[in-house]
Amino acid sequence: MSSRSDQACRPCKRRKRRCDKGLPECSLCRRTGRLCEYGSTTNLQPTSSDWGFLRARLDELENRLECSLPTSTPASDPALASSIIARESMDTLSTGPSSVTSSFRSTGLTPAYSTVEDSGPNSGAQFPASMFLDIDYYIWSRVRLPAPRGAIPASVLALLSQGNVVLDVSQDYFATIHAWLPMISKKRMDMGFPVQNAGPDLAMLFLGMKLVTAPAPAHHVADCAMYTTAKDFLARLERNGAVSLLCLQAMALVALYEYGHAIYPAAWMTIGSCTRYSDALGLNPGDYPILGQATTWTEAEERRRVWWSIYILDKIVSMGSRRRCLVPDPQPEGRLPVDDEAWDCGDVRRAIGYSTHTPYPVEQSGFARLCQASIYLGRAIDYARENSTMSRVRIAEITSLTHELTGFAAVVDNEHTARGPFTLLAPQSITRSALFVLLDRFTCPEKIGSEPGYINSPGAKTKEELELQKQSVHLIELASEQLHALGTNMLGMLQAEVDTAQAQKYSLGAVSPFIMDSIYAGAATFHWLLGENGEDVYRKKAADFNLLLATLGPKWRLGSVYRELLMMHDASARVAAAEGSSRHGGMMESAAAGEGAGQWVL
Repeated sequence: MSSRSDQACRPCKRRKRRCDKGLPECSLCRRTGRLCEYGSTTNLQPTSSDWGFLRARLDELENRLECSLPTSTPASDPALASSIIARESMDTLSTGPSSVTSSFRSTGLTPAYSTVEDSGPNSGAQFPASMFLDIDYYIWSRVRLPAPRGAIPASVLALLSQGNVVLDVSQDYFATIHAWLPMISKKRMDMGFPVQNAGPDLAMLFLGMKLVTAPAPAHHVADCAMYTTAKDFLARLERNGAVSLLCLQAMALVALYEYGHAIYPAAWMTIGSCTRYSDALGLNPGDYPILGQATTWTEAEERRRVWWSIYILDKIVSMGSRRRCLVPDPQPEGRLPVDDEAWDCGDVRRAIGYSTHTPYPVEQSGFARLCQASIYLGRAIDYARENSTMSRVRIAEITSLTHELTGFAAVVDNEHTARGPFTLLAPQSITRSALFVLLDRFTCPEKIGSEPGYINSPGAKTKEELELQKQSVHLIELASEQLHALGTNMLGMLQAEVDTAQAQKYSLGAVSPFIMDSIYAGAATFHWLLGENGEDVYRKKAADFNLLLATLGPKWRLGSVYRELLMMHDASARVAAAEGSSRHGGMMESAAAGEGAGQWVL
């Protein structure tokens, strides 16, 4: 069989480049990472109307950038991503009568890919099975993963083709979500690296960004058209064997959306998929570098941050159910993310990466603090999952972890005061969530098991258990008081920013849904104390938490779900429910039949 084609490949013909006609791909495409295809290019030439529309669209984006952001430079503004995408698409635009398709092409998200539906299961590139069947063969044979390819559904095109949606979504995302979960490189996006050879994975990433920046749907959030479109598109990419960092980032954003809107079991399942996906990409330290080495420090840091984001989400979705976490803990030589601002700017002079075992008094950036708080949360979940007998050794371990958590919380609180509002809310809240997970069951004066309600225990607690009980009650109440102070301050700032709908949207978007578990646990603690001693001050504080959850509900439906759960923590509601149950001849068998502090009713 000949090793050369009779004609030049399509990409070289489009770009009027010299092609060596090598098979299965020419040297130029192999060197630049483009998809190399041979065949007729009759239908690939743009019409004059296509060129005119594209030029007008490009001029519009550039004029908007120049007029609305006069002090920005091309390397520091997310609008340049759209401009670069549009320029890239000029070389690869194909004809098509659809106005939706033309508008979408003007953003350049699918320069070399069809916009029709997939014709079958083989429409994607062939994935090398040797990666999983024989990793040594995969490495020795130097097989390369195929670039993500295939059709982009018309529903996705419609969502990403409305007005300046790509530009608006990018600006909105980096102004809100990126502030507390910085895993997509703003610098690399500004410089156009993700959009070179853009394919369906980039379209999926922008769809994920649009999804998490949108307000919560009024009803049936799991049936939201944008969400179902994103899930269907992810399934299509998986079927086509698409493996890329952009796909994983998009999948993590979908998981964030599912957690923020309490869509279960989807959130749990999507995080599991992200875990396997990150292993396939070799993001976990110690794994094979499947996609090769990063070409810049900024890219290497981006990959590290994607892994940490999945690690954080894994702990977040596991703490309420105390289910086994899937992402392994970082290696002893693992590194925390560097300074967030330095990474955003690509400033290698400030690229100081600390070990995961660095003492917590050493100052860290916001995302590194979030990572440290999640490590503590993972340790707390491990202890909460244990059903072993309480021994002196175990009590000593729990006490030691408690001291670490309270010390870490104090340090982060001090940094929060110096840095300003909302900056460290997520790590502050997750640290308190870890305390609730770790100590909640020990606040009960009785020896308790995993079943709800109080059980008359046959024996008294040991001296060590009594000391742990006193410490747990004190710290759980203290954590709730601290959260109440944070929440009251946050509520005041949010209510001050509701003069316009736009201001309210951005304010709510700057608040991470990661804070809501601790708010719920603090409110449940106040309801517990109210039910025990009847002091009305606890009723007022629980109501403040309820108002905060209601304020966050329009952005994250999780707030509304937690409010529903809190109804059964209210002592008066439990009495009414019990009376209603007895009238029907039954006894309450739910967790609400018992009373307890923190997140889980004891």
